[in-house]
Amino acid sequence: MDKLLYEKCQEEITRCNRLYDGFSNASPFISAICSAACEYFKEHPLTPLPAYDQGEAEDLIRAGRSLTLNPPLKAKEVVGLLKSFGKATVKANPKLKATVKEINEYLDQFLLDSQEEVSRKDVFNLQDLLIKETELEEDLATFLFSFLLYSFYRQYLQPTSEVLRTDLWEGGDCPLCGEKPHYGLLRSEDGAKQLECWACGTQWLHTRIKCPYCDNTDMEKLGYFTVEDNEKVRVNYCQKCCQYYKIFDVRKFHADGDVVLTIHNLASLDYDLLARREGFTPGSCLEWVNKDEIVEAQD
Repeated sequence: MDKLLYEKCQEEITRCNRLYDGFSNASPFISAICSAACEYFKEHPLTPLPAYDQGEAEDLIRAGRSLTLNPPLKAKEVVGLLKSFGKATVKANPKLKATVKEINEYLDQFLLDSQEEVSRKDVFNLQDLLIKETELEEDLATFLFSFLLYSFYRQYLQPTSEVLRTDLWEGGDCPLCGEKPHYGLLRSEDGAKQLECWACGTQWLHTRIKCPYCDNTDMEKLGYFTVEDNEKVRVNYCQKCCQYYKIFDVRKFHADGDVVLTIHNLASLDYDLLARREGFTPGSCLEWVNKDEIVEAQD
């Protein structure tokens, strides 16, 4: 995470404290994780990858194919950033000291067992291992690992992101890295639906009445719900594939400039719980709710 993105995240945290009830309890921790990422990359700066050939990229997009960029990450840097997150976690909640110590032992072993470079799949496998073998809960693991990839990908893929013809893209997955979105927005200027990749931050327009996961356009099987008539956040769901994603109506924020949706996502995790309670699963495959919370909500 570079300094500019860090500053935007901190500004968005301040805004979200005003917009979402209860977020002020979690925002100091999220702010600390953002700070940890910024400090880590200040000491270990990344060199962005060369831009994808612009002509070749446009040909792929026109053909309806994502670039599916999956840049390898250095195992040492993945572990280093996660340990930085661990320090911030313990500082925010000393009760997690034993859990973080156990996690660090697995991270050391991961570093010994891994090649110098690891893939996105390797990172997800590490996340699954830590959830299974330690006291790390799924919602916290999802936050830490998704934010880790977000921090790396935003920097590595920036040159290609700047020349990518997203205006030619109509798919539901990210045209740059291929991930499935977890959230999007309704644009302030025209109300158009714009999805955003949680991993690399790429944004693209998507048909309002269409599921990004199964391409369903049957209005009778598509819907959304809000909470207590709060139109700032909508949970869009598809009854055909039983998956959901969140849409943030920027027109309700009265926001100037860019909105950092990853922070709004973290400020509205109660909507994810409600979606899971209704039987919908996240189309992004990012599980923001612990299984015991789903059971409690259903009971």
